[in-house]
Amino acid sequence: MTVQRGELAMISRVLLTIGLLGLLAMPATLFAQGGVEAGWANTPPSLDGTIGAAEWANGALVTLIPAPIITEPSVADATGGQSSMAPMGQDLSPTRASGWARFMNDDRYLYVAVSLDIGAPAGVPDSAQDMLTLWFEDEPPVGDGTWAANLCSQNADEGYFESLYRVGAGAVDYNALSTMAEEGFCVYTQSPPGYWRAFGGGSANWEVRIDLSASSLQAAPGDCVYLGVYVGSEENFDEELLVLGAGEWPERIFGGDKPDVLGEVCLAEEREFVPEPGSMVLLGTGLAGLGGYATLRWRSRGKE
Repeated sequence: MTVQRGELAMISRVLLTIGLLGLLAMPATLFAQGGVEAGWANTPPSLDGTIGAAEWANGALVTLIPAPIITEPSVADATGGQSSMAPMGQDLSPTRASGWARFMNDDRYLYVAVSLDIGAPAGVPDSAQDMLTLWFEDEPPVGDGTWAANLCSQNADEGYFESLYRVGAGAVDYNALSTMAEEGFCVYTQSPPGYWRAFGGGSANWEVRIDLSASSLQAAPGDCVYLGVYVGSEENFDEELLVLGAGEWPERIFGGDKPDVLGEVCLAEEREFVPEPGSMVLLGTGLAGLGGYATLRWRSRGKE
C-alpha cells in the first residue's frame, strides 16, 4: 500500500501529538499528591532555637495564617497588642503577625521548625510569653475529622503538645501534652515523653523533635497524619493577657476542640524512586510516539 505525502504528514502530526501528550501527562502521575509531604532529614537538625537555612532546607514549607484574635482598641492602642479574650459571638480580627513552619522526618523522629514575626520592629520583647501548640490526629481512621476515642476512659491518646517559654520575672519554661476525646478535654501531662523543643528569641523561633515511637504521636515513614500549628507571643498589660502576634496552620486551629481543621502531613520515606506502572506506560507511549514521528519524517525526506 502506498502512503501519499498528505497522509504521511497527517500520521506524523498524530504521532507527534501522542508523544507530547504522553510526556506531558507523566509528571502529573509521578508527582501529584494530596496534603503536605514532609522532607527527608538526611542530617538531623541541631535543635538550639536557631533555625539554620541549610539544616532545614529539605523541610516541607507551609505559610502561617495570622490567627484571629479579638481587638480591644483601648488596650491595643497602648500596647500594640490585641486581647486574647474573645467574648462568645463577637467578631474576630487577625493579628499583624506572619510566619511559616517546616516539616521533616527520618526513621525515628518528626522535626518541626516554626518561625513567627509579630510585625514589631523590635521583635518579641523579653517580657513576652511565647506559646507553641502542635495538634495531632494519628489513630485510625486518620483524617475522618473526629478523635479516635469517644470517651476519655477509652485511653484517649490524641490531642496536642504545648510549649510555653518566658524569661525574666515570672519565668516559664515547660512542655505539656493534652489528650482529647469526642467528649472533650481529657488529661493534661507535663514533660510528656518523646517530645523535645528549643526556643529562640527575636522572632519567635521554635525547633521541635517528636519521637514517632516513644511519644503519643505514633507514626512511621510513609504514614500520613493530621497536624496543626499555633504559635503566639503574649504579654500582660494591666492584668490582661494580650496577644502581640499569632499565626496558625491550617486556618482556625486555635480555640477548636475537633481535628476536622487539621492538615494532612505525609512522612517521607528514604528510598530510591521507582516509577509506577502507569507512569512507565505514559513514558513508553510518549517515546514511541516521538520515535514514530521521527521515523516518518526521515522516510519522507528520503523520498524527496
